[in-house]
Amino acid sequence: MSIILINQLHKLIEHGEFSIGFVAESGEIIHAKRAICTSWHSAGRTMNIKFLDSKEIRTIRRCTIIAFNDQEVAL
Repeated sequence: MSIILINQLHKLIEHGEFSIGFVAESGEIIHAKRAICTSWHSAGRTMNIKFLDSKEIRTIRRCTIIAFNDQEVAL
């Protein structure tokens, strides 16, 4: 498994659909197999993602992302 640096995510997310894994506030690891980014807040360090299967939109902190397209994400 290769590693992606978190500061490279904004370039990769622009390409449309992706899979992502992140840690929720509860500590649960959430995996979205099909998602898109609806907005990217560079000053606030958050992003909104839409789960394509459920149509749910969630705001996540970028520092909680642990996987992107089956690759590990590192700070």
